[in-house]
Amino acid sequence: MTGKIFINNRRGDDPASAGRLFDRLQDEFGPQQLFLDVDNIAPGLDFVRVLGEGVAECDVVLAVIGKSWVDARDANGNRRLEDPDDFVRIQIASGLSQGKRVIPVLVGEAQSVRPAPAKKERFGVEFCGHQASCN
Repeated sequence: MTGKIFINNRRGDDPASAGRLFDRLQDEFGPQQLFLDVDNIAPGLDFVRVLGEGVAECDVVLAVIGKSWVDARDANGNRRLEDPDDFVRIQIASGLSQGKRVIPVLVGEAQSVRPAPAKKERFGVEFCGHQASCN
């Protein structure tokens, strides 16, 4: 085990919470043990590749979930979580498929996240009563 922690967050949902979480964890574990895309991806690098490597190198994925996380929409009004190319979804699914410990961190007025046994093989969690459909 490397002891690394990957902080997954949806930008715009509750950006201050992810930053505060990073700062608090940094005090305890040091910045070299943390991965937050804003801080860990240098300009010009392949964003998707670096995210995948970050999840692979971690032991824990912390999914920072704010009030609008589950219902965030793209420019066409589609739920981002249902988009197979959504970075938040990719990171969480990658962590689950690699057997990482994925821990929801509810912030603000976020609703509870609970297991969804019927869909576990497809994504692993049910988000606030909305079933995520991953193909």
